[in-house]
Amino acid sequence: MFYGLNPAQGARLLTILDEIKGMYGGRVFASDMLITLHRNTGFVDDPGFMGAFSAEARDDQERSLLWRLHVLVWCAEGALRRAGDFVECGVYRGFSTAVAARYLDFARLARRWVLFDTFSGIPEDQLNPGNINPDIYREPGLYSACVARFAHLPNVEVVRGRVPDILDGHAPERVAFLHLDMNSAEAEAAALEFFFARLGEGAYVLLDDYGWLAHREQKLVADEFFGDHGYHVLELPTGQGLVIV
Repeated sequence: MFYGLNPAQGARLLTILDEIKGMYGGRVFASDMLITLHRNTGFVDDPGFMGAFSAEARDDQERSLLWRLHVLVWCAEGALRRAGDFVECGVYRGFSTAVAARYLDFARLARRWVLFDTFSGIPEDQLNPGNINPDIYREPGLYSACVARFAHLPNVEVVRGRVPDILDGHAPERVAFLHLDMNSAEAEAAALEFFFARLGEGAYVLLDDYGWLAHREQKLVADEFFGDHGYHVLELPTGQGLVIV
């Protein structure tokens, strides 16, 4: 899936991709605004990962996030070697966590995974500059659907509320994996400020929107925050940003 194309442009892109495949042969990855040639893309040969991804992806938009989800699962698996629980701020339908939790068989682990979201869209006063759609990510029954999605996992907690206001009283004291996907520079800055002291040594911080031009405000906020603490964010081709503290 590629965003922002009309049907004619989409058809043209498919034709171009077919031409590229004919020229180069081998594997071509083209999805989620990312095109690569002659890469191993070894994650597509991992039956555990592909099984978890396929079981949880419910539409073409979610299926387009394959490489992004590979990165997230890699971080979550690495975080199992660190002390602390898992946190996601910006949950939407819970797709990312559902894939990783299935892959890791999270129910068997002595860890918590706490998911924070308003489940009613981005608060208007937390919208990025230029974002004039306060209704984005608002769907009827989103919270109850997400609760139901994780009902079989006793160590996954779905918390409804505004970040950072809802964090006190629900956030783990020690965090090994922090995933931020709030599409809001202000909210993510507040989350980083709250959680940084709780990150265990070697904890993974994955920023879903870091590399996207449409969310440049979030990159600038993250760069300033981590720069002040002596870190540089690694920008990934998937549009994510990664810091290991």
